[in-house]
Amino acid sequence: MPATVTPEFEELAAELGRRIVEAGLRGLVLRFGDETRIVGVADRMPPAATLEAPLHELHSVLSGHRSAEELRALRWIGNPEPYIALLAST
Repeated sequence: MPATVTPEFEELAAELGRRIVEAGLRGLVLRFGDETRIVGVADRMPPAATLEAPLHELHSVLSGHRSAEELRALRWIGNPEPYIALLAST
């Protein structure tokens, strides 16, 4: 049974999108299973990177429960570095 996207996940993804735009970064694709969310897209610029993980892991990432080292260990397409500071727990 596939994981269900919760309203909390959608809210966390939208908040990350706002932070990406505020930081002047290009968008980020979140891919989980057969689904994707594109966050932080502004001015018709295509996303610069993709983060692919199971939905429960992406929820932990968006909740700030991963260190920079843990984030770098995930499956990224493109350069993750611009997004690490926005996602890493302190």
